[in-house]
Amino acid sequence: MSSNRTREDFLRFLDFLGEKGLIPTATAASRKATANKVTAILSEEEAQDVTALDLDILMNRFHNLNNQAYTPESLQTYKSRMRTALDDFRSYTKDPINFKPAGQKRTKPKQNGEKSASSTIKGSSSPTSSPSAVTAPMPSLEVLPVAIRSNLTVQIVGLPFDLTPVEAKKIANIILAHAAPQD
Repeated sequence: MSSNRTREDFLRFLDFLGEKGLIPTATAASRKATANKVTAILSEEEAQDVTALDLDILMNRFHNLNNQAYTPESLQTYKSRMRTALDDFRSYTKDPINFKPAGQKRTKPKQNGEKSASSTIKGSSSPTSSPSAVTAPMPSLEVLPVAIRSNLTVQIVGLPFDLTPVEAKKIANIILAHAAPQD
């Protein structure tokens, strides 16, 4: 049995990341929610050392036990969140003093002093993008999948976690402008 590597330690670690501002609180909350659901299938013995888990096997078991409850896209999102959360937890348990969360990169400020920020929206039906579209998303661990049809899911990448209603409306209006008229 490994000390400080239990399921409970793992969940407390995810709270710690958000509370200390090491990652955005919304990211910490989504990772913890995912970890709660996925690790709920573990036996008492398996829950004693989550760093020893094989993520592929764990996610396959989770899928088998929840066959109709999640879309393939949701399962991929869960797997990605679990991978990052477990990698961070393993790194932290090995060397807490030098721990740095994965995927946390700083953006260089623009010349006018504003921080760089961008959002991209990717759709599986449009392989090309217009020259005026922003193509380099800000480093982000969060991908927001939006199922718009039974066979089409778009992914919104790079949304800030502190998105205001005015900013959300601006993005929505741009998307509405791309809608084909209905006859």
